[in-house]
Amino acid sequence: MEYGPLTFFLVIMAIGGLVASNLKISQLEHMTQMRRRLLGLFIIEMGGLAASAWTLMIHNQMVTGGSEFCAAEGVVQCGSVIGDPIYSEFFGIPWGVIGIGAFSVLGWITLSIFLDMKADWAKSYVDYAWWLSLPSAPGIVWLVMVELFLVEGAPHICPYCTSVHIALIACMYIIYTIRGERDAGEWDSLPKLTKAELLAKARKSK
Repeated sequence: MEYGPLTFFLVIMAIGGLVASNLKISQLEHMTQMRRRLLGLFIIEMGGLAASAWTLMIHNQMVTGGSEFCAAEGVVQCGSVIGDPIYSEFFGIPWGVIGIGAFSVLGWITLSIFLDMKADWAKSYVDYAWWLSLPSAPGIVWLVMVELFLVEGAPHICPYCTSVHIALIACMYIIYTIRGERDAGEWDSLPKLTKAELLAKARKSK
């Protein structure tokens, strides 16, 4: 049970990464590459949202005692990190709440673009998502430093915190890719097929 949810969150993020990638997936052939990237990005954001909510639950349990959902001893554990009275919050706000807020807003922006890519505002919303994601970079660096050097008994690695970091880094990378492709004029157009792919598609249609 301790790492079951962690596996679930990471699987969700991995699925999002596959959807957003350039890999050929027959079930997604009808979608443009940009729509695939947006869908994959949204899936990763929801995985990050769930992982953030889980860290908040552990934090609330640690405040009142202990948590059965994450180990409190050893190098790989959550207790000393999420339960730290100083570093587990940012100006009194648990990091889990900040993660939930960030992924919720990013998810709303991504879903809005995905559902109406032809809207005048859609392309500019990509920039909003990018600027919103940027503060996560120094935030991740700070929290990793906290885990390695600052919490009592450091170093400690919080696996659920790490899963949130992975989701944030993946989101930044995909949004950066989307911005680049948008600026290159590749917005909602189907990818060009090779001669072999055109021939294969022609044979299937017969």
